[in-house]
This record gives sequence, C-alpha cells and structure tokens, in this order.
Amino acid sequence: MELEMKKLLPILLFAIISSQAQIIDAIAIDVNGEPITTLEIEAVQAKLNMSKKAAVEALIKDRLEKSAIEKANIDISPQDVDAKIEQIAKARKLSKEDMKTALAKNGLTWEAYKKQLSLEMKKEKFFIQNIASSISRPTDEDLRLFYETHKDKFSSEPISQISMIAYASNSSKKLQDAMQNPMRRVEGVQQKSILASSNEMNPQLYNIINSTPEGSFTKPINTGRGFVAYFIKSKSNAQGGFEAIKNQVAMAWMQEERMKASKNFLDKLKNSADIRVIRL
Repeated sequence: MELEMKKLLPILLFAIISSQAQIIDAIAIDVNGEPITTLEIEAVQAKLNMSKKAAVEALIKDRLEKSAIEKANIDISPQDVDAKIEQIAKARKLSKEDMKTALAKNGLTWEAYKKQLSLEMKKEKFFIQNIASSISRPTDEDLRLFYETHKDKFSSEPISQISMIAYASNSSKKLQDAMQNPMRRVEGVQQKSILASSNEMNPQLYNIINSTPEGSFTKPINTGRGFVAYFIKSKSNAQGGFEAIKNQVAMAWMQEERMKASKNFLDKLKNSADIRVIRL
C-alpha cells in the first residue's frame, strides 16, 4: 500500500496543483522564481492528508524536479506517452475508458493525466541519464548484507525450481493440436524452454503449474493476446535462504539504492536552490 501511494503521489499532487493554478492566491514560497501558494499547500495537506511541513517539502520537490528536467531538455514524444498508456492498460487489464473513469473519480482529466505521465516519463529518463550512473553494481557481499538486514522483506517459504516448455499460439485449436502431439512441431505454435523459480511467478500461474503433474500440460491459458500452455518437465525444491532468492534481493537492493540516489540528488538541488519563504 505504501509503495502504491508513492507511485500515485506525483499524479495526485499534479491534479491538486493544476486545480489551483488559475486561482489568485498569496505566494508562500519562491523556488528559483517559481511560486508555491498558500492555497496549494492547504490543498495538498487536505487531499493527501499530509502535515504542513510534508506538503511544503512535496511542493518544493515538485518545483526542483521540474526545473532540473527543463534545464536538461528532456523530451518525451506524444507517441511515447500513448505507448506507455497502452502498456499500463494491458498490465492492469483495463480499457482506456476504464482508466478515464478511474481518473475522473480522483478528479483528474485524461489530458491532465497524459501531461503528468509525460512528466513522470521525463523524470525516469532524467534519472537514467543523470543519477543512475552514481549507483555501483552490487557485489555478492552487498546483497548478502542487504538480505541479512532486511529478512522481513523476503519470504522464508521454500523455493521451487520448475523446468518447463511454454507452448504459445494465437490459435486455440493449433495449441490443442500441439498439446496432443508434443513431439511434433505445429505451424503457428511457438515453443520455449523455461527454468523458473516459484517466487518469481505470478501466484495464479504458480498455482496452476504446481497442481500440474510432471510430464503433463497445464490447461490452455487465455492471455488476452493469445493462448499458452506449459509442459511441466520437472519440479524440485531448492534450498531456502539467500541463494534461492538472490535475484529478488538484487531487485529490492536496487530499488532502495534508487531512492537513496534520488534523495541525494534532490538534496544537492535543494542546497543550491534559491528558496525564499515569504509566508507560511
């Protein structure tokens, strides 16, 4: 929930700022010539349930990030934004109309959402170009230390290693033909060998695979873009602990390092910025 809130915060913040943009109000803070009004601060406090201090920090961060992106001439095309929206919609299994309805409930128009999404994509591009290089590749020792000090973040359940072959096709009939004749290549059916860990799988998919005996196919699965079935070659319980979830640990480590690097960069921007508090 906390992670989801962090993801939603920039969009909600943008909606609040946009809604106050046309209202004449007293300037509370000046950030490098960009004003933050008392009304903006109050709106962020009320709608995001923040303290005044947290609202001020969020708005200052917003101004500093936008300024840095503008100076770096980061560009995102409308086509890139549309492609990102399509990707988000597919991942969440939503139509554009569903997305528009959900956004409207949060007081955000479609155009405002696209504008904010473009800004978030610019931030990510800016991060890659200007901040990511400060993050060194972790050693095994780094990851082990992270694992030992963050064990509560990781499951202690045994990890299953599953060897299987994915059979995929746009045609349900062709997939059924391939399943009945697994040794024969069927035109229009792609095969791919996979070695996967249970902790890396979608829980629903893992339940299907786990309930399928070795040497058998899962039932065909409609992915929305075609059909897939998995032939289970073998299953084995790997040892628990660090080695079993090393990839998962590495992803969690990277996420934390990204947050640290972003904060350090923002602190530098803040220290060099001309921030004048006029009234609070």
